[in-house]
Amino acid sequence: MNKKKRYARRLDGQRTFKPAGIPMSELESTTLHIDELEAIRLIDYEGKSQIDAAKEMEVSRTTIQRLVEKARFKLLDTILHNKGLKISNDISNIKLKGENKMDVGVKEVLKIAFPTTDKVTIIKEFEELKEFMCYTVSHTDVIAVTQIPIYVSIDYNIPILLGEQDIDVVITSNMDKPMIKHMDHAGIEVILGGKGRIDVSLNEYLSGFLSERDIICDPDI
Repeated sequence: MNKKKRYARRLDGQRTFKPAGIPMSELESTTLHIDELEAIRLIDYEGKSQIDAAKEMEVSRTTIQRLVEKARFKLLDTILHNKGLKISNDISNIKLKGENKMDVGVKEVLKIAFPTTDKVTIIKEFEELKEFMCYTVSHTDVIAVTQIPIYVSIDYNIPILLGEQDIDVVITSNMDKPMIKHMDHAGIEVILGGKGRIDVSLNEYLSGFLSERDIICDPDI
């Protein structure tokens, strides 16, 4: 039996959230579906009654109650048990009514750094690092590109150096756990899904489709 379609806003891309400093590949994850997100958006964020939310989604009040209960449980379960959260962008049972714009980050201007040796591709091993290419992004528009040469040894001075440059995100292929923790302490998010050309990975990240596809390496740095 097919599930009745209901009205909801899609996302502008799939989203994944996780505890800082732990790669998604090492976490148990929970999936929040579009209709569940829409239900708590209407009730918890916009403050609508269950009756009004049910009318907007064209479902019964019982269905709204069930969606809200499931969504709230998933969110709390994720937080309390240190899980990852994936927001699915599957719209197979959804009647679209618009789009939820989920900007990358909460800052209007974001600085994203890529470790490289040639200014074009992301290094495969972090020990190969010679410099970072830094992209300053406003919403999804690149407004500046700069280089950050590495004059220090490849150790835990790197997060300090990047922090001094106000870097928000590092997108790389591999990084060991201690370095990720030091990046986290410096307020820098690490994305381990970067591979190949920097411009391709940047576009994937800004579109919400870059996920952690790689494993963490454990070299002695």
